[in-house]
Amino acid sequence: MYEGGPNPIKVQISPAYKRANPSPPLVLIHDGGGTTFGYFMLGNLYRDVWAIHNPHFFDGGAFEGGMDEMARLYIGFMNDAGIKGNILLGGWSLGGYLSLAIARFLAEDPQAKIKVLGIVMMDTPYHSPYSQEEGPTDDPVIENVPEAVQKCFDRCDEMLENWEAPKWDRPACDGKIVFFGVDGRRYSVPPGKVLYKPFNGIWSPIEVPQYKPLEESQSQNASLMTPPTVLLRCTEPMPFPEGRTQPFIIDKYRNDRTLGWAGNTPEFIRAVVDVQSNHYEMFEKSHDTRIKDVTTRLNLALEILDSISASTKPASGSKPTLDYF
Repeated sequence: MYEGGPNPIKVQISPAYKRANPSPPLVLIHDGGGTTFGYFMLGNLYRDVWAIHNPHFFDGGAFEGGMDEMARLYIGFMNDAGIKGNILLGGWSLGGYLSLAIARFLAEDPQAKIKVLGIVMMDTPYHSPYSQEEGPTDDPVIENVPEAVQKCFDRCDEMLENWEAPKWDRPACDGKIVFFGVDGRRYSVPPGKVLYKPFNGIWSPIEVPQYKPLEESQSQNASLMTPPTVLLRCTEPMPFPEGRTQPFIIDKYRNDRTLGWAGNTPEFIRAVVDVQSNHYEMFEKSHDTRIKDVTTRLNLALEILDSISASTKPASGSKPTLDYF
């Protein structure tokens, strides 16, 4: 990532042995600071990986059309780079919100050259407009933040003041039982549950709150289905400074396994994988062990999404061997 450089930029290339039958490429969207440096530290993801940075990072400019303008612009960036067909989207923090917005615009465009098979959100909590929040919406003070990064953070907060997460007509996988493989096992996860992997523990199904839409908010033409999503969830909250009694906005849903999404939106998160970190140190360059762990857990998320996209139901006439029914 550098001024005047390509955007998106290719971060990883699919291994030679997979090029005859490559996995869907992964496009990672920048965080609130506008950068993609963290994605360059990741280990092998065994596919083409692209990264999109904030094009206003170097000039400090604003997106007059807010998050939606960003999402539409980034679709154009992908088209210009020749990215087409089936892809996976993802991103850390704000990158998760932008992934949802991009996927929504692509889903409603019959002429779109790109289809989003799934999303991986990296510690992206449920968002309602800051203007509607009753509690604090501030972020912790981070020391030694470069001026350009801080400017992007400030612009981000301005956009999130009134932005709402995209609305979808139907839950992921049409609200049906989803079959997928991960970590050498096969699972069947019904509506109302997600597959959960604690940091030190085994995969297990957990119940999550059910979304109950208001009758008047339901679409007459319920055609747009949320892409299945895997959430990487940081387990550690930011420490409170002296005198503070309420969590920062990033930690509002820290103890919720789906970070507030379940029950507030049509069901789209199919699995949750814990990462032992707080939000802001997930890609801390001085923590080599953590970067390796994030890579491992991101690969688990990608394995799940690859498996779901390959088959959301058992082959005709067969019943899969499952570890969980």
